[in-house]
Amino acid sequence: MVYSPLARIFTLVAVLSAQPAFAYLGGFEAGDGYQSNGALLDVSTYNAGQFGTNNGGPGGSQATITQNSGLFQKFDQGDTSPGNGELVVQPGLARTGNAGLALRSTPAYGDTAGDGAQYLYSFDSRDFNGVNPSAVTSGVVSIDYWMRPQTSFFETGTATTTSFVNANGDTIFSVGMLGQGIFDSKPIVEWQDAAGWHTTTIIGNSAGWDHIMLSFNLNSDTVSFSYYSSLTGTTTTLATNAADVSPTSNVSGILFAAQPNTEVNAYDDFNIVSPILVPEPSSLIIIMLGAMQCLGMRRRR
Repeated sequence: MVYSPLARIFTLVAVLSAQPAFAYLGGFEAGDGYQSNGALLDVSTYNAGQFGTNNGGPGGSQATITQNSGLFQKFDQGDTSPGNGELVVQPGLARTGNAGLALRSTPAYGDTAGDGAQYLYSFDSRDFNGVNPSAVTSGVVSIDYWMRPQTSFFETGTATTTSFVNANGDTIFSVGMLGQGIFDSKPIVEWQDAAGWHTTTIIGNSAGWDHIMLSFNLNSDTVSFSYYSSLTGTTTTLATNAADVSPTSNVSGILFAAQPNTEVNAYDDFNIVSPILVPEPSSLIIIMLGAMQCLGMRRRR
């Protein structure tokens, strides 16, 4: 098939305006900007996710910061001295690589106040492949990650939640793990949309890695959600275009939360796919003129 020069120009414009950008919170390795060996450190106490060279990172090295002045903010009380902390990067706890993110809320791990754990991670341009997340206000943002879920031996309610929030901190959608009561740590998958919490029959694998897949449609304020169970080897679509808990124009961060006495709820290998911003009409004209000039120069040769 032969394409005309004009068709080639429009193809170029379409590619530049629609090609997806692949980004991720990370795999919690040193190259992703995390302390992945030595004494465990609470992620709110150092520049977690802000150094390393993976996915366009700036390089540099780990540094202590004023607590809550980085990408992670801790909202609960507790001991964050080295070796403690309720959200840490833990070597040996990984689906791939060397380390994974561990959410834990027992007194032995720093929950000295008995108030559980609650941490907010704010996306930045590194997560969205160089684009400010606040500028991504339309199209579909897809987020997937792997989790080794865990609940307390005593918890009969929602033990852990992974909530995606907007710029105001309002929940858009949540994935939860429901405890089954005393001496039974098998977590049951649940999720929250505008209609409330929905409990499934899927049991999370506390000894393996399950896959959570989410698509946020910013145009329709809806979410689609699928869950891969490593216990059964099956993927179940749990929600298709479910209404957001709170309508939003962007996805700004993740709130990690655990009730007291939750041992270790582990995360690894976050991946984000976001739409590239469509250029303004004036920018499209410049692209087309440039392409036409290139074609003209090629003909003269």
